[in-house]
Amino acid sequence: MQDLVTELDLALVNALQVRPRASWTELGKVLDVDPVTVARRWKRLTDAGLAWVTCYTASARRARMAYVEVDCRSEAVGDVAQELARDPHVVSVHHLTGARSLLLSLAVHTPAALSVYLMDRLGKMKGITATRTQVVTAIYGDASLWRLRSLEPAQRQALQTTGPQASRPAALTTEVSAEDRRLIQTLAADGRQSCAVLAERTGLSEPTVRRRLNRLLNQHEAVLRCEVAQKISGWPYTAVLWASAPTGQLEHVGRSLASVPEIRACAAVSGTSNLLLFAWLRDVTDLHRLEQLVVQRHPDVTITERAVSLHTIKLLGRLLDADGHSIGHVPVDFWLEQVPLMPGRVSPRTTAHDRTGTADPSC
Repeated sequence: MQDLVTELDLALVNALQVRPRASWTELGKVLDVDPVTVARRWKRLTDAGLAWVTCYTASARRARMAYVEVDCRSEAVGDVAQELARDPHVVSVHHLTGARSLLLSLAVHTPAALSVYLMDRLGKMKGITATRTQVVTAIYGDASLWRLRSLEPAQRQALQTTGPQASRPAALTTEVSAEDRRLIQTLAADGRQSCAVLAERTGLSEPTVRRRLNRLLNQHEAVLRCEVAQKISGWPYTAVLWASAPTGQLEHVGRSLASVPEIRACAAVSGTSNLLLFAWLRDVTDLHRLEQLVVQRHPDVTITERAVSLHTIKLLGRLLDADGHSIGHVPVDFWLEQVPLMPGRVSPRTTAHDRTGTADPSC
């Protein structure tokens, strides 16, 4: 079935990328549309799995993040991908062209936990023949900052001006509390839930939810992110580039490349290729143009490998079908102890949600 979206739909998604919890009244004013119409259009998009707002903890400040290349027997790729997509430690799963079957992004609590995961989880999973791991050492560009650019500059400015001003992230000296964790996990399924609904689903009082949520967002401990099904975004192809930059220029190069419109994520990693880039492209032929842009901007950078994603199975906890529609949600939770999963089954400590994005109270 063809997904029919309008310019107003895309403008709404762009507005929610800027202000994920803006009220329907605020959004209607910026988009020059009745708030009821805005709410109805958003419901249609979410019901169809074409757009969603999620929430995640700024786990890179506490967790050990890593990218893992996974080789599988050809007949096992699908089963392995689906099982790993239901693992709360797995942030994203991409089925790629090239020298590896799958590329995972992982979040675990400590380096020791990463070792245990690689040996006892991936090392013993049927169908996997080899893995190669690169630890994330710095993040220069995060996909939460990527925008559709469907809004006029004045509209973006209006949203940024009227929204709450985020403070500089505070120095974190304590772990996230159980209550904060429960709130973030509940918001992950639907980042636009009202404080009243969040209170009901977390067991906290509404004033407590409002106070905690404001603190988590202002300190950047909780990050809201509006995502869109890639096929309707105008950039339907995902490319992954591995690059090598001189050590002394790594941060400069990383921050520079993170500003390229097509690049959604840019991270420094521990391998010989010390930069990993994720890009959304309008056409696969744009991959070569992107490579040229990278080396023209930074002649000392070498592109060491490239791949195209054939299917993104999981994206920041969201399960996606072959067309990129959201079909469920497995909350990312790097605090969890590792629980072995059986192929095709959802862990009892993890809940997959239906396409509507309705949160289960346990999330």
